[in-house]
Amino acid sequence: MDFRSFDMLTIGILAVDTKGKIIYLNDAYAAFLERTKEEILGQHIRKILPHTHLDHVCQSGIAEIGVWQKTEKGHLFGNRLPIYEEGVLKGALAELVIESHEALDDLRTKLIERESQIKYLTDQLKTSSAIGTVRFIYRSSIMDKIYRNIRKVAPLFDTVLISGETGTGKEVAADLLWRLSNRADSPFIKINCASLPLDLMESELFGYEKGAFTGASPNGKPGKFELADGGVLFLDEITSMPLPMQAKLLRVLQDKEVERLGAIKKKKVDVKIIAATNDHIPDMIKKQKFREDLYYRLNVVNVHLPPLRERKEDILLLAEYFLKEYGRRFNKPVLSLTPAVAGILENYGWPGNVRELKNMMERFVIMCDGTDITYSDLAEYTTFLAAAAEDTVGLKHVVTHTEKNVILDALERAGGNKAKAAKLLGINRSTLYSKLAKLEAADEELA
Repeated sequence: MDFRSFDMLTIGILAVDTKGKIIYLNDAYAAFLERTKEEILGQHIRKILPHTHLDHVCQSGIAEIGVWQKTEKGHLFGNRLPIYEEGVLKGALAELVIESHEALDDLRTKLIERESQIKYLTDQLKTSSAIGTVRFIYRSSIMDKIYRNIRKVAPLFDTVLISGETGTGKEVAADLLWRLSNRADSPFIKINCASLPLDLMESELFGYEKGAFTGASPNGKPGKFELADGGVLFLDEITSMPLPMQAKLLRVLQDKEVERLGAIKKKKVDVKIIAATNDHIPDMIKKQKFREDLYYRLNVVNVHLPPLRERKEDILLLAEYFLKEYGRRFNKPVLSLTPAVAGILENYGWPGNVRELKNMMERFVIMCDGTDITYSDLAEYTTFLAAAAEDTVGLKHVVTHTEKNVILDALERAGGNKAKAAKLLGINRSTLYSKLAKLEAADEELA
């Protein structure tokens, strides 16, 4: 067998006979092993590479493509090929695709990081698949202005701060900022700072090297900054981050570098940061609970989301969207809101904002048996009804307001037939007429 044509290759080549004796290696393979050819030639392959399977290929005659090989010098990656002459198996040949263990280990690290990134994004997809990403839904002028501002800043700024009460849709705004940026084809990594235990926050954000602490993965682990490299990192509830971590975050924003726990060198990262909070950060700065320099670094552009009570035009639009989405998810008919229920929803203060509305619509889709959501479906929401009545007409009118909606609901179900509506309500027709007259007078009084 003539192997001279392999001498000038930059990839490593090593060949053995059927007994496993090394009969050839080129300069590239000898350099990888950091030994001379004279020291290696004639040796059994297991003595040089104890964990190799090259001798197995000599026996089986079957190629092994794209395999990892552990050695004292690092990890090899390459192919093992049988050698035939005139149909007779004569030995096996190993191709070392990467010529240095440093390059191979670097590739291996990148592969591990990509696997971590894929796993994280897959897990994110599973948790969000319940209803998917909520679109930026509105008809109000205040939200239209916010949407137009997001379109302006998304492609231009690498740091955006989103503020607003809990449940106003800060994650939806962050998602839109990502989709409209020049990083829409890159990862969008989300992390809720309030949900991270303090002792895990640093490793979650910045990652760690193997052996950095007891229980650490033997391969190390990339942090969220590395997973988001080239893309967007969304730091929700940023004000939950303790001051020491705020200092490290500020350093990353300034230097564009992260340092894993246990690492001896830093790594460059290119990440767009979107932070969100429901706190008033200037007040936290006065109380020395948030770094002023970090605030100014994050607050290059501020997107403030108003509470749902200040965008009442969007309430029914959002409710209908959630009803359709949950109907699709649970394979149920799309429910409709009766006018009585729609009126109550519009006049409620929604302290939990869009999140509260979303959760209520999900419950309706699960629990309602008909095709319409009626006033009776709201019966268990006694606190909600009282608050809705209070928001609308004051506490002294709670009973009147409740009675009015029950009667309107019955009339709607009866198709406007007052006799049938009275029967549904369990009262006679004259009583119904009397109540309608009182309600009309009350409405005129409130007008």
